[in-house]
Amino acid sequence: MIRRVVLLGALLGLPQFSTFAQAAAIAVEPSELTKHPELIGHEVSVDDRVALFLFHQGRDFDEITLKRTPVLFRLPPRLRYRQSPGVPAVRLTGILKREEGQWFCDVTTIELFAKDMVRLNRGVSILPPGEFEKRSAWAAWANRRAKEFQDEELLKRAHEIEVEAIRFEADSRSADPAKLWLKLAHRARAHGLQEPEPSALAHRSFRSRLETAKEPEALTSLLADLKTFFADSSTPVATGTTEMAPWAEPYAKNPAEAYRTAPVPVRKALDHQLWADATQRLLERSAELEPQETLKLAERATSQLPDRPKVAEQLYEQALKTKTLELATLRLSEVKSLAKIYSEQLHQADRARDLLRSWLDEQRNHQMSPTDAEGRLGLATLYESLIEDKATAVELLQSAWKIDPQSKEVADAFRRRGFRKVNDEWIESARSKPNTDAGATAELESVPTPQNRKLTNLTPAQVRTLLGGKPNRVVFSGTQGQLIEQWIYFGTKQDQYINFLRTPGSDFPRVVAYYSLPRPAHSTRP
Repeated sequence: MIRRVVLLGALLGLPQFSTFAQAAAIAVEPSELTKHPELIGHEVSVDDRVALFLFHQGRDFDEITLKRTPVLFRLPPRLRYRQSPGVPAVRLTGILKREEGQWFCDVTTIELFAKDMVRLNRGVSILPPGEFEKRSAWAAWANRRAKEFQDEELLKRAHEIEVEAIRFEADSRSADPAKLWLKLAHRARAHGLQEPEPSALAHRSFRSRLETAKEPEALTSLLADLKTFFADSSTPVATGTTEMAPWAEPYAKNPAEAYRTAPVPVRKALDHQLWADATQRLLERSAELEPQETLKLAERATSQLPDRPKVAEQLYEQALKTKTLELATLRLSEVKSLAKIYSEQLHQADRARDLLRSWLDEQRNHQMSPTDAEGRLGLATLYESLIEDKATAVELLQSAWKIDPQSKEVADAFRRRGFRKVNDEWIESARSKPNTDAGATAELESVPTPQNRKLTNLTPAQVRTLLGGKPNRVVFSGTQGQLIEQWIYFGTKQDQYINFLRTPGSDFPRVVAYYSLPRPAHSTRP
């Protein structure tokens, strides 16, 4: 019988401690009494604030009405009062009845109580330190009463007691402490406990899990839980190092306590720091397990951790190291992409150039057939366009001509570079060679190139800016699927020639070669 009664009380959402008035009585919330006809004829226990003690001539104070139920409680002669007790609250036990449409309860026992706040504090004061279950029950009881009667002071005290209970429970023994702490954090937030208590418990849980999480699956699960609890944690917070430095050591020793005492801006920064630490650990661990995916992971780090650029840089370094081990198998587009990473992500232009040269040398020395003239022609263009190595380009053209001395494409390539054919050999024209004597130097300096600045790799707009306007003539020539655009600036004693080439993936053509030639004495210009 007792087991059936307790179970019914649990179904009605009642705290366990409220059943002690009488073992066989069913503890019921006052507002629930008239909603359960199945309780009629059973002994119930009701705890509520008093509305009225009713006096009847000849029967003294023999009836009681409560604040939250229309049920009339009838006192037997032995429990009646000659004078009103004047107490604010009671617990009544009795048999629930319904007669002619009216609800009654014939009382068998009555307990008188002081104000809810006094009762709450007395009940909690006798509990031993560390006892959290009964504290939670008292907090739940006071929370319900406070909301029913709109008692802000009682609600505040209920929350204080629940915080105590949660902290005691957090320090209790558990097979999985981190799981318990997160459960308590969610409970604290669901019950409306003010920050920073819910978040402090969450930090305690997440930091513990981060210390032990080794595999990507565990870190991914951690990040999902973290993002659920701290929705804005992935957003960087503009908090200075000076402001955060004093909290580093306290947080490392005791995340929850440090979080509780930190000001709001620091708390927000700690939320992001927690998310960023977990994200960094996931990216780095994934790179260890799947080196072939490191480049994608580096890109993720760039977008997800903009406030930690070193993470992306290290991953890019790892990815490039892995990729360059298989340099011979890479396509041109892949090598250019890797070189772009060196230049744009790591700001290492020299290493980008070295990578391109290594790949070109690999193609030249090991990947090219001895009879492949066309391949040498294309590679010569790449040496010039990618790393500005004209000398190697000319060597490749000479080799291509020996393989195919009838090639019009190779002949055109020589001519574009200022060479002329003598006895079936291509000789660099004296006009295209750089002059080294004082007169030639003075002549070159007369060309309007500010401070003799190098033009290589500049765009047309940049060249126009440097040389003070548009060219006097533009000539186009094409070979091997590539279009060369040549600009000519006329001078008083010499003309300047600038060659542009548009390479795949570039938005504008860029300068690949430029030189100056003395103007022929009898030349006429349009």
